[in-house]
Amino acid sequence: MQFDLLLAGISVVIIIALAFYAGMLISKIKRQKAQNLHREAEQTAQAVLKKQQRNDHICESIRLIARATAQKQCNVSEAAIRLTVLLETLLVEEAIDIENRYPALSELFDKVKEMPTHEQRKKIAVKALKILDKKRQGFEAELEQAIIKEALQLENFSL
Repeated sequence: MQFDLLLAGISVVIIIALAFYAGMLISKIKRQKAQNLHREAEQTAQAVLKKQQRNDHICESIRLIARATAQKQCNVSEAAIRLTVLLETLLVEEAIDIENRYPALSELFDKVKEMPTHEQRKKIAVKALKILDKKRQGFEAELEQAIIKEALQLENFSL
């Protein structure tokens, strides 16, 4: 009988110790989950902030190029390329419909995007470059006034 009581006492102590240990582990898991949630919230906030800063920088670039284009300080084909690419790179839920909102920019971009630039131009014969430049200048003359109107709209661009 004494032995049974001793075994029961030891069993109760072991059960209490295991329950205490299980409680500590559960508490630790809850703390870790809370820390993970906090960390995820911070990371999400940082990502949102970075996205906003990136978009703000792009919007400022769009406004600057648009202003230069409207003041005829920037070549319209260069403006069409730069503005179209910048508008496409904005991180927004619904992409900007450049083709419908800025049809002249979109049209000129489509016409000149395949033309060689920078290092590629250096590899082309002078005669071929003159032909390409004349073609580009024709596109520019055709769309310049429409692009300047669109550039005036983009001078105050924001999301």
